Amino acid sequence: MSKITFLPDNKICEAPDNLTILEVAKRNKIPHVAACGGEGKCTTCRLLILEGIENCSNETEIEKALIDRAHTTTGFRLACQTSINGDITARRLVLDSDDIQHMSFDRQGESKKIAIIFSDIRGFTPFSEKLTPYDVVFILNRYFKRMVGVVEKNNGHVDNYIGDGMVAIFGMNDEKNPAEYAVKAALEMIDEMDDMKPYLKTMYGKDFDIGVGVHWGEAVVGDIGAGQSKKYTAIGDSMNFASRVESANKQFKSRVLISDEVYQEVKDLLVVKDFMRTMVKGIDGRVTLHEVEQIHLRNELKQLKDNQKFEDGYNWNKCGSVDSFESNEQQVFKFNKETILIVKADDKFYGMNEKCPHMNLSLKGGGVDIREGTINCAWHNTTFCYKTGDVKTWLALSSAEKFMTKIFLKSNKQAEGVLDTDPTNIEVYPTQVIDQYVWVGIKEN
Repeated sequence: MSKITFLPDNKICEAPDNLTILEVAKRNKIPHVAACGGEGKCTTCRLLILEGIENCSNETEIEKALIDRAHTTTGFRLACQTSINGDITARRLVLDSDDIQHMSFDRQGESKKIAIIFSDIRGFTPFSEKLTPYDVVFILNRYFKRMVGVVEKNNGHVDNYIGDGMVAIFGMNDEKNPAEYAVKAALEMIDEMDDMKPYLKTMYGKDFDIGVGVHWGEAVVGDIGAGQSKKYTAIGDSMNFASRVESANKQFKSRVLISDEVYQEVKDLLVVKDFMRTMVKGIDGRVTLHEVEQIHLRNELKQLKDNQKFEDGYNWNKCGSVDSFESNEQQVFKFNKETILIVKADDKFYGMNEKCPHMNLSLKGGGVDIREGTINCAWHNTTFCYKTGDVKTWLALSSAEKFMTKIFLKSNKQAEGVLDTDPTNIEVYPTQVIDQYVWVGIKEN
């Protein structure tokens, strides 16, 4: 039987045929680093063959690929990939006291398929350059609160903040369907950004946008770091590639891009707006990226079918129950790109665009006058007919209020843009009650 002399232990062990050097070390309780658990996914188990390298098995394709990526010299082999057919002397990589203390067979991390989101703010530097640092921190925290809420609602985990960028991971803890939830989160992040823009415009006279990239791939998940700063995170090429996908939004003037790996995983659930072939830094050849418009989760498809119908040129969508309007007479529902406010007035239901056309601020909570048949936008004291959408009064501000608006917006030019817009009607939608539920109709394009 062949023998292995392990250095610096100076211990001689018998090595049965077809048993890897790593397995021989394990059986003889010789500590040996193998961060991937001996699966041929790292180079940490490499050792130097001092004598008898001709008695080692040929390098496997896995070993060749890994050795090419590592800094090695002649004579290095991977213990998990190498068996012997004659005696050898091998030196484990015990280079200092740290190696002696921490050598073990314990797997350091676990290889998993995960979905990764990278998001980045567009135009934040020109937006923030004239603001105080406190204002910048306030805005970023307000923005991140929305984005984190979206990620966590979709079973994701925010892994890191990079300046005004954010990294989120889906599937680290074996959550179901991480790829589809990541795409859903990406689209909802865009919706949240659009919902935040009116606030930014009103407060600061300008806004910003975001780009989001999603990738699906393999990474090593585990604890990184030491002490109190140790963090459960993911490492690997997939993380870097997700960043490249996000950056491509700048080139294609898009907002949400997904890699082809994501697309292949969830393509039956997607509505894709466009696709493009492009070069990505660090990747040989062109890659395919997809611009996504919509996704329906698998568990929502049946519910979606039950809650939608097409009739008389309208897509009808099921909203809340009639009883729910007893305690909440104004409710907001989102259907694709439409955000609709349903108002109960005089025991009837009226549907309208939830955003006031003046500054795109929410109409929800505005005063309803049943006698006049109007709803008031409290932001700028504008009233609309909730039956027809017609403007009844437009920016009914007093002189003092107009003066304060100009002061609040800090410049007459900004204030003029707010105060001197033309009256614009709101869009209204038909409603009907079926089986004690309110339905709203959206005209088929």
